[in-house]
Amino acid sequence: APGVSGGLALLIQRYRQLHGGSNPKNGLLKALICNGGTDRGNDGPDYSYGFGTMNLLRSVTMMENTTYFNTSVANTLNNTHVVAVPANTAQLKVTLYWQDPPATLLATKTLVNDLDLNVTTPSSSVVLPRMLDTLPANVTAVAGNGVDHINNIEQIVINNPTTGNYSLKVTGTAITQNPSQEYFLVYDIIPESLQLTYPIGNEHFI
Repeated sequence: APGVSGGLALLIQRYRQLHGGSNPKNGLLKALICNGGTDRGNDGPDYSYGFGTMNLLRSVTMMENTTYFNTSVANTLNNTHVVAVPANTAQLKVTLYWQDPPATLLATKTLVNDLDLNVTTPSSSVVLPRMLDTLPANVTAVAGNGVDHINNIEQIVINNPTTGNYSLKVTGTAITQNPSQEYFLVYDIIPESLQLTYPIGNEHFI
C-alpha cells in the first residue's frame, strides 16, 4: 500500500505538469495503475495478484501519450473508440473502469450501473474481457472470457495483435441510476522491445 500510494503521488505530479497544475480524476488514476500492471500468478487477473504488480513506467507512458478516453454512456447505448495498432506490437491492453453508485443496503447484487466492454479486431473477431470464477472451489482457476455483469472494472489483453484498427466498444447495458455513467477507458500498446531502467545516480553502461 505505501508503494502504490507513492506511485499514485508521482502520477498526480506528472499529470499536473502536463495539464497546467490541474488534478486528475481518481478514476483515471485507478484505470492507469490497473492497466499498467505487470501480470503475476495465473495468466490474466486472479484472486492473489489482481491485475498484477504496479508498473509505473507503463502507467505514466499511457498518461503522457493520452491513450485514454474519459466520457459517458447512456442506458442501452454504446460508444466505439477506434485505436490503431502498429506493426511489431507485443500486446494490446485495454481496461474499462467506472465509479459505480453505491448499492442499496442488503442488495443481492452490488453492481448498480452495468457497463460492458468488447474489442473488435481488424479481422472482425470480437474479444471479451477476462472473468474470474466466483465459486469458492474455483478461486484458483485461470480467468476465462465472457460478458461481465458483476464488476465495475473490465480488462482485455490481446497478445501479438495484428496491425490495423481495433474498435473498443463500451455499452451501457443497464444504467439504473443517473441519465448516464461516466467511464474511463485506457489502452496500452506495448511494443516488442527491450527497455533497461535503473535508479538515479551516476550509473552508466560500458
